[in-house]
Amino acid sequence: MGTRRSWVKGPWPRKLALAARPRGGDWLEDEVVDWRRSGVDAILSLLTPGEERDFGLEQEGPQAKAQATEFTSFPIADRQVPVWRRERPNCWTGSTRSSRRGRTVIHCRQGVGRSGLVAACLPVARRLDSQTVVETVTKARGVTDPETEEQRRWIDRYAATLTSSK
Repeated sequence: MGTRRSWVKGPWPRKLALAARPRGGDWLEDEVVDWRRSGVDAILSLLTPGEERDFGLEQEGPQAKAQATEFTSFPIADRQVPVWRRERPNCWTGSTRSSRRGRTVIHCRQGVGRSGLVAACLPVARRLDSQTVVETVTKARGVTDPETEEQRRWIDRYAATLTSSK
């Protein structure tokens, strides 16, 4: 039994799941194999380098690659937001598989705040309504997501920036 994934249903080609971090250390390979067997072909980790060390996840990228799974690290501090950029972060839209059908797992420490923020921003980048997307992410995870008001405001700011750049 691996880490629980909460799949976000929505009108986008790629399936998105939020998850707590995989078990690290001796369990890491089993976790990545389990995710791959369930059809996951991309992992987006939001852990900081310190969290990766603390949880024994320094080898998550190589383990993913060994399973033919795309791995991207986009560190965001716990309960925080990404550094503001007017342009979209490459890991959200520039992924080699981002426009294809497939399954992506987005994870942080517990799969709530940071994961919810990024999971909401991916469909928002496709010009979907941020309020609707946040409600969809919250329903999938079963808890209010994202976790903080600052994270929620960041999603709205991101959506507004996309609207103003049309």
